[in-house]
Amino acid sequence: MGRVGQGRAILGAAAVAAALTFAPGTAFARYLPQERVPVSSPVYRDLERLMASYDRAPIAFSTRPLRVQEILAYLNSLVVEYPSSAGDPAMIRARRRVDPQAPGAHAPFLTIRDDSTEVATVSPYVSLAYEDDPKNRPDINRDYRVGAQVVAAFDSTTIFVFDGYEGTASQGGRGTPNFGRLNSVIEGVDLNSWMDEAYAEVKLARLRVLVGHASLRWGPGRDGTLALSDAAPPLDMVRLEAGFARKWRGQSFVALLDPGPQTYLAGHRLEWSLLDMRLGVTELARFDGTSQALLYSIPVVPYSFWEKRPKSAPDGAVPGDTTGLALSKNNVLLAVDLAWNVRRGYRLWGEFLVDDISFSSDYKPDMIGWQAGAEERWLLGGGGGGGAGVATERAATLSLEYNRVNNYTYSAWHGHNFDFQGFPIGFVYGPDVMLFAAEATYEHGANWEFRLRGELRRKGEGFIGDAWLREQGKVDAGALSGVVERDARVAARLTWTPSRMLRLEGTVGYASFKNEDHRNVGVENETPFRLAARLEW
Repeated sequence: MGRVGQGRAILGAAAVAAALTFAPGTAFARYLPQERVPVSSPVYRDLERLMASYDRAPIAFSTRPLRVQEILAYLNSLVVEYPSSAGDPAMIRARRRVDPQAPGAHAPFLTIRDDSTEVATVSPYVSLAYEDDPKNRPDINRDYRVGAQVVAAFDSTTIFVFDGYEGTASQGGRGTPNFGRLNSVIEGVDLNSWMDEAYAEVKLARLRVLVGHASLRWGPGRDGTLALSDAAPPLDMVRLEAGFARKWRGQSFVALLDPGPQTYLAGHRLEWSLLDMRLGVTELARFDGTSQALLYSIPVVPYSFWEKRPKSAPDGAVPGDTTGLALSKNNVLLAVDLAWNVRRGYRLWGEFLVDDISFSSDYKPDMIGWQAGAEERWLLGGGGGGGAGVATERAATLSLEYNRVNNYTYSAWHGHNFDFQGFPIGFVYGPDVMLFAAEATYEHGANWEFRLRGELRRKGEGFIGDAWLREQGKVDAGALSGVVERDARVAARLTWTPSRMLRLEGTVGYASFKNEDHRNVGVENETPFRLAARLEW
């Protein structure tokens, strides 16, 4: 972590967490009821464990992010129905995130009150991560951040959130963009100002309207979802959400990807919850042209209809387009997902995706993806470590997940591809890929967690933007293309979370690569590792 010495802010971070290492990411929930818990928060993993163990789930759990009050209501109802769940390590950790009265919880650094009611909070944080892994580009990834989250809610219908930080350039959709050293806070030093989320949300009767910079995640997948995942950077969007008939929730958005060429992404989703089962239907569309954004914001109209309507716009109506295709074409994908608590301790989930579905006789390759997963969890008895006299249990979890996305998926010949800033909007590895993962976790009380994970990934040469063209004729999109890259690895992770304020994490593994970067080369072995730390107030 030699670059920690760059800049006073990073030196301060090192002084606070000298030997610590913890995953950078959003500043997590700060207890205001209307606040959304970011999709990257570890609280969702604990909610999945509770769902498996007690055969109950929050309403619309696969349509994230959820609000603090939704998660807390679920936890409270679970304790009423299953009193023993109060000592579940996943319950204790989840409560720390959303309940200010829970053992191990900490009040925000600064709270502003009005007549004893919290109206605003300020929560500073430090996060440091160092990762050495050949799958990174380059191999070494350093992600050091010093930031704060400001949340304000002047009444029960509004919420304002800003999560800003100073950080080094880092990789991944949730990383810090590389702005160059000329624009850095300290000239010549890789340290820039950036934000993870910045949005305002207001409730109007049954409708919630969000405007700003935020992330979404639709679907139940463990290693990512197929249609809309958190692999992509946060989106600049207008989002609508409504719940109705108790068991239904709908969400739709229109996001501006790039104002220059006027590229947009739109999506709408309906999720239905019934006892131990949740069914979701998602439709996404990539289109161009600001003049069309209002049409795609109508949540009840299938996106394929807008491509069929008559158009009179001249060529070049969208900057850079001289063909007229930007306004006349879109790319639409559909996905259906299911999560099912089969019985206490056991749950299944899956997702099926179809890109650019056609009911005509014209030939198109099978641009599809599918996912299947299973998880079983056992409570093992007393484990200690709950804090403040809370009796905790130990727990063990075993999960399996298989993902397969065919070649040419997410791409279209007219350029309306499902990617953003070089990252996929859907599955994290894009198309032409197979990923199988097995994971075993042991929770020793609420504070210690040990995870052993093995995975096998096979990736063809297909990528987002490599679209099927009619002149290619019939092709087998289900076969991995070209020189297939193989990545087989096993990794062990130890996590310590003694309170809501502190989380430490260390991962070490063994990886075997064949045909790396799609070159005909033999087997290469590596020992990737990751150290990470987070301290928040």
